[in-house]
Amino acid sequence: MPVTPSLRGQFPTRPAVVTPPSRREKTVFILSVATIVLPPWMVGAWTDWALWITVALAAMAFAALFVPMVDYRAWPPSPSGRVMFARLTKFPLFWLGLAIFVYGTIAALNPSRVFLISGRQTWLETTPHAAWLPHGIITQFWPMNAWRALLMFAPAWLATCAVWIGLETERAWHRLLGVVSINGLMLALLGVVQALSGTRNIFWFYMPYVGNTEPAFFATFIYAGHAAAWMVLAFGATAALMDHRLRRRDPDELPRRWGWPALTAWVWLEILMVLLLTLGVFLRPEFWTLAAGGVLTICAWLWLGRWWRAGQKRRAALYALPALVFIALVLGSTAGAVWWWRQGSGTSLEVNPRDASLPLRYAIATTSAAMIQDEPLWGWGPGSFRYIAPDYLRKNPLFTDPARPSVLRYNVNYAHNDWVQILAEWGLAGASLFAAILGWWVTQVWRLRRILPGESWILLGSVMLIFAGAMADFPLYNPAVLIVIGVLLATAIKLGEISARPRPAMSKVVVACP
Repeated sequence: MPVTPSLRGQFPTRPAVVTPPSRREKTVFILSVATIVLPPWMVGAWTDWALWITVALAAMAFAALFVPMVDYRAWPPSPSGRVMFARLTKFPLFWLGLAIFVYGTIAALNPSRVFLISGRQTWLETTPHAAWLPHGIITQFWPMNAWRALLMFAPAWLATCAVWIGLETERAWHRLLGVVSINGLMLALLGVVQALSGTRNIFWFYMPYVGNTEPAFFATFIYAGHAAAWMVLAFGATAALMDHRLRRRDPDELPRRWGWPALTAWVWLEILMVLLLTLGVFLRPEFWTLAAGGVLTICAWLWLGRWWRAGQKRRAALYALPALVFIALVLGSTAGAVWWWRQGSGTSLEVNPRDASLPLRYAIATTSAAMIQDEPLWGWGPGSFRYIAPDYLRKNPLFTDPARPSVLRYNVNYAHNDWVQILAEWGLAGASLFAAILGWWVTQVWRLRRILPGESWILLGSVMLIFAGAMADFPLYNPAVLIVIGVLLATAIKLGEISARPRPAMSKVVVACP
């Protein structure tokens, strides 16, 4: 008697078996989380002790790639150190970062000038050196010299290599985004509470600058501009998690074996709103508020566009108006907070309008561009800007006092344009190595452009905002910001590669009855 099928169905396409993380991956993940979370709480890794701790954390995460691991019946077994080293040698950013450190070491060991101090007078003296090699300046470690400049870039390089080589599962990358988002939320809440209390000290007891009459800190960052950059990256991480949550169809797609809470998209939305509202207490809130509002707008239209293309036009129309109202409310609330603080008596948020103006920053960058013309190939040396720039700034009447032409009116330690400063300090030869790093990221985006998920584009957009802000500030000279930039770029590319992997699907199931 023939068997007549009475029920025929198909289970949703999803991975049949979820491979748990190996012990090595868990170790690298934990150490990478420490490298991401702790530097912002240590005054942005700005002081010497915080910088050394940050370097040590990143070095431990990097070393965990090669430390022998015995799994004792654990599955899957951890890749051997030899396998991890083979993977590392195939990672172009490892070699480019190593080339940067070799270049900087040569410049530090081949000084062309010595910075001398006698009382309140400072001057530079030339020293014999090999002119055909990169050269730098001999000066003390604090506030800046070639060795300290290299250490500021080291944590981002080591952390990016660690997560790129050591993390393999998709849920590990999403958890890194969760770490950045929640850490940003805690920093934002601390900053708001400190601002409301009117304190002039970080944690109410740590004075950022001795004798500074205009504190420029926010939360735990000595410089509020660095805090704003870190928050924009936290916005990107939160928005990417929201995109990931909204596009998931199966609630069991992301296992919870590590105990990570499966927060809904609305929880991430609330976190994002709290982060955005904190922009009202930054020293220059207008730029960052518009930037964060732009990120939210892009995210909203990405979601609406995806629904519209998928044929869910009714759903897209239903969410379009609330999305626009939400963005308007957030921007309005932030603008209201800015107005309230400026009308109030809180002097901790007052700023010198001339110092905070974009024309002055532009003048610093253009005046400093003359440094590039005098040392175009090798530059003046890593960390040398604050020692060389005063001689060039004295030629601009905007920075000098007519009564005392030799005295600068402003203490300029950075070019307020990271791209100009990198060219001035590292020269065309050194800057080409940094350009090669950015070029490699661009090639990866281009390679995966057709399969990158929406969350990857959100992460890339937040990083591009920081790169754009680097034309009027110096966020790239903060180790805590650089670490998160490297991690978010690696996450964006890895999520694209993971989405391109073939996933085993459950076969069709046919239920037949006689």
